[in-house]
Amino acid sequence: MKQNFWGRNFGLGMLFFVGLGVLGPMMVPAPAEACFFWQACARRRGQASNTRVGGKRTGFIRGGNNAAVPYVITPRNTWVGEPPDKVRWNGVAGASGYTVRLWHWAYGRNSPSLVLWETVVEGADEIAFPDISLELGDYYSIEVITEDGVSSNLDEGAYYAGFQLLAPEDYGLLRSHLNQVNAANENSSPEDTALAQAGVYFLDELYADALRVLEPLLLGSDVSDLVYIALGDIYTETGLNQLSLRAYEQALRTAISDGDRLSEATVRVKLADVYGSLNDVDQAQALLLEARQLYAQLGEPLEVAILERRIRALSAL
Repeated sequence: MKQNFWGRNFGLGMLFFVGLGVLGPMMVPAPAEACFFWQACARRRGQASNTRVGGKRTGFIRGGNNAAVPYVITPRNTWVGEPPDKVRWNGVAGASGYTVRLWHWAYGRNSPSLVLWETVVEGADEIAFPDISLELGDYYSIEVITEDGVSSNLDEGAYYAGFQLLAPEDYGLLRSHLNQVNAANENSSPEDTALAQAGVYFLDELYADALRVLEPLLLGSDVSDLVYIALGDIYTETGLNQLSLRAYEQALRTAISDGDRLSEATVRVKLADVYGSLNDVDQAQALLLEARQLYAQLGEPLEVAILERRIRALSAL
């Protein structure tokens, strides 16, 4: 599985910053295949609404950086095929309780307008999603407030932290793809199966479902770098920068431990992307220089040339 992944997808999916743009789709995988360089393969969803408020909001999102804010982790910046199974947020040190609200956004508005549900949670940082029907075309968001009045809406990425229902025909197609993936991975390991399933969810930007599939793998004793890369990609897409950094850093440690220099180079680029989005130019440049050296050692001139362009652009800042 791992060899297959790197062999098919080498060099794809790197996000470009400092004016170089985002690497566009370079291939369209067959429905039954998993695509682990998801940024290069994702099909953008926007069926329900083309307004700024509706639909999936895209682009690098700065969020999840202030540990004193109970920022939402899931559902966040995602489509959902059905109501999520839970709401989870950043547990704030010293906070013993939270008020959790489900907001509905009026069409065409740039702020939430109506509280559909509210509850108080003591001593936890997650809760089951309320038994509320979601309406197609409507936009929703979660707000979490500490007992001291610190709201998740103070998070830099709060505006992007909502979710919307995927159209039934699109969800039906996704289920069909999942069935194909499950059949193709009938004899695969639990990790490979989960990665393949999460890949289907990621391609259709159902990030909450992708997290639901992947996070249980972290309870195992032998987690591959691919799981941490996948989690880092999801956190990056949903604007959870610190969680993304942690996931990629663990992927990097695992790749180095395994002696996988190709994986190490790829993860260094992904880390540089996140640091670039956080305006940490020095750290981003250092990571790109290390990645360039690795790609040179691996005999990958195209990757070296791409990184040299990025390094020159950073040096000019």
